[in-house]
Amino acid sequence: MGLMRFVVQNRDRIPPGGVDQIHICGQDDLPWFARVYFSGDHLVIERNESESGRVFVPWRIGQAGSILIGTSTLMERDEPYLLEVELARGMINCLRSQLATWEMLGLNVPKGLASGVLEGTVEFARAATTQDDPPTAADWAQRCLATTSTTMARLAEEYARQALAMRRKQPRPLASWFGVHLGSNLPDGNIARQLVKTFNMVSIPMTWRTIEAVEGRRNWSQVDAQTEWAQSAGLRICAGPLLELDDRGVPDWTYLWEGEVDSLLAFMLDHVRTVVERYRGKVHLWQVAARMTHGHALGLSEEARLQAAAKAVSTVRQLDPTTPIVVTFDQPWAEYLATEQLDLAPLHFADALVRADLGLSGIGLELNIGYHPGGSLQRGPLAVSRLIDNWSLLELPLLVALTMPSSADDDPQSNGKARVVSSQADDVTLETQREWVERHVPLVLAKSAVQVVLWNQLSDAAPHPYPHGGLFDAANNPKPALEALRKIRQKFLDGGK
Repeated sequence: MGLMRFVVQNRDRIPPGGVDQIHICGQDDLPWFARVYFSGDHLVIERNESESGRVFVPWRIGQAGSILIGTSTLMERDEPYLLEVELARGMINCLRSQLATWEMLGLNVPKGLASGVLEGTVEFARAATTQDDPPTAADWAQRCLATTSTTMARLAEEYARQALAMRRKQPRPLASWFGVHLGSNLPDGNIARQLVKTFNMVSIPMTWRTIEAVEGRRNWSQVDAQTEWAQSAGLRICAGPLLELDDRGVPDWTYLWEGEVDSLLAFMLDHVRTVVERYRGKVHLWQVAARMTHGHALGLSEEARLQAAAKAVSTVRQLDPTTPIVVTFDQPWAEYLATEQLDLAPLHFADALVRADLGLSGIGLELNIGYHPGGSLQRGPLAVSRLIDNWSLLELPLLVALTMPSSADDDPQSNGKARVVSSQADDVTLETQREWVERHVPLVLAKSAVQVVLWNQLSDAAPHPYPHGGLFDAANNPKPALEALRKIRQKFLDGGK
């Protein structure tokens, strides 16, 4: 059994419930199944593997909310590590490595940014060399984390600015699909006008549960109305997901067939076939499946879920040979593998579909940030950049769907299991949502593999899965994040429809 121990000087930097989100990853950045707990002064990680790995911990840096940060690669040893120092080592190493990579690709590094790297390096050196005095080492490490976090944000901003400027100089203008997921909303009045000014695409859910809540009785009224509105507004249409294997996407009546794989596959493919036959020629992108990699809906094994996704893609491609097709993966960092033993991580699942050569046109990444369970803890912008780079290795265009909460208060219209991760009231506000948009969306657009950016929730006024994740509040008033998205489109995109 593998065992790692850490001395933690400032345990209050780990938010309430944060110990449950601590995990350790191997060289492929995928979590190992592990048990994490405090024993006296020591944070203990037990696992079956004994290889070296990186430990990820939700940690409060400065006065801001907690973010998930990682150590460098650590080997097992008898002597416990000092957690603050190792987190600082991991962050400064990540910063310096990413800076070196982007410099080789032509990034022009401003002097102020370089001085931030130097300052963080000096602070880490002092932390590393005073470990015989743990409180002093932890203090220097915390200073290093604050400096490095700020410098990482500046580096990501500079990279996005320069990369987007280069792409806009290309003979062919930068043209990305920029959209929002409508959910159950039919936009009208002021909302409709603001959507048309901000986006050139909408995503219309065509999930099995919505359309066939009663076996054999399909209700098309919501989807028809949304489709007609999008067409009249001149917006591109992303249709789907057609299949979602979770409580929000599966009709209740299907549980009578739980575990009967062949029957369930037949029902699923019948839904997919019926939807495509009805709406082909009206949509510009099929989002065929989502949330297929984990969970226990209908008692389907990993193999059965993979089979369902593959057959659904094949069915759509046969019925509609030309419209692009994507399959979307939520929780792409696969944090759930730390507590759930599965064989296929999202990237492995996607790779299997790509290798099957089914006619898949792209891959979707669903980043519901700041939620647990069912979402991903907040991470720094360089972690988002690295994630997109890793998925780009599949050599298919990417759709990136984003959600970020604007409040940690109770949300009566939230109908999912996800809850906002927050340790104090001012961690999550309208302004932190706006700032997150301004920092991360240009970075996502700067990636050449990303062709579609989608805000994953329109409004908090209608039932929705992610608390306070909409661009309009419970009274359907626009949030500052909507204006931030509008400015990003005006600044970076061609705005064509």
